[in-house]
Amino acid sequence: MFDFNLECARGGANFTTDLFTRLAAGGLTNNIVFSPFSIQTCVALAFAGAQGETADEIAKALHYVSNFPPEVAETFQFVLEKYRNSDLLKIANKLYVQQGKELKADYSAAIKEHYNSEAESINFAANEEAAQSINSWVNAKTNGKISELVSASNFNELTRIVLLNAIHFKGSWVHKFDEASTAEDDFWVGEEQSVKVQYMNQKAKFGYGYFEELGCTALDMPYKDSDLSLLALLPQEREGLKDLAEKLKSINLVDLAGKLNEEEVQVKFPKFKIDYSLDLGEKLKQLGINKMFTDGAEFDNLLESPEGLSVSNVLHKATIEVNEEGTEAAAATGIIMMTRMMLLPLQFVADRPFFYVIWNKRNILFAGAFVNAPTA
Repeated sequence: MFDFNLECARGGANFTTDLFTRLAAGGLTNNIVFSPFSIQTCVALAFAGAQGETADEIAKALHYVSNFPPEVAETFQFVLEKYRNSDLLKIANKLYVQQGKELKADYSAAIKEHYNSEAESINFAANEEAAQSINSWVNAKTNGKISELVSASNFNELTRIVLLNAIHFKGSWVHKFDEASTAEDDFWVGEEQSVKVQYMNQKAKFGYGYFEELGCTALDMPYKDSDLSLLALLPQEREGLKDLAEKLKSINLVDLAGKLNEEEVQVKFPKFKIDYSLDLGEKLKQLGINKMFTDGAEFDNLLESPEGLSVSNVLHKATIEVNEEGTEAAAATGIIMMTRMMLLPLQFVADRPFFYVIWNKRNILFAGAFVNAPTA
């Protein structure tokens, strides 16, 4: 029997590596963090009202289970329901629509049932107030971690719809690090160049593995009272992250979960905080989503009034903090639519750039790379 939810998770993993590869193209000099699940969910709100080539491009680039919106909606509903009452993970969706405009009844019902998303009327022409309202919602849903996703300049009298997803995670390690063991040491940003970072240290049982085909060692650190964990993939070479990004395209991250063994590992892991933002428009175009940004976009299933809608911006912000107690991470994605106009065994010393995800061994909620000492 075809497992749509597993296929959704595998698709999310493929999208993660696709986007990470493009963010890492040319080499990474700054730390990054993003939420594949937030991006996929927010675009899915638009996909629910898309047709034709527009829907096909979205489904293919974001690796949805099909190009049939109701099937895709059920896979997101599965994850949203799974964490509906979670104390660690909060996921929220919202839609703002221009005053005087009505959503189509079928679309409104679909996003409420499958994405737990309510629609609110707003006047985008009053752009300062609109930005304040939207940022206030994002701020509340990310526990104050993301206070400004949009600006007034994003909106005008032609703005019709804003689609939003916000995600917040705060988890404590099963095996907390002793703050007394945290110490400064070198982090190698290049073959001969290093910076000082604070390292957390401990010896405990973790998911551990070495993947020769990827040239990396893996460490999976679980969070308490949850099925979530942080998986870090550490290249063997000091400048191996770019090669790892390319190699990740040949595998599916979900397949790595079954190849980890619980071992006692001596861990040396950086303590860090990262804030990251990007306009995803160009990256999504690189992935093959073009039509939704043009006058030919087919979003006829969203509004009752026969206006041609197209996407003007896809904005994404994310933040993560990893310390001795655990991890706090948040992300928000907004879509704005306008009308036309090798190491020693059993050690994990993360002293060089590495890739990481926060996941439940299937769905990837956050992903990123630690490549340099945080500037903040």
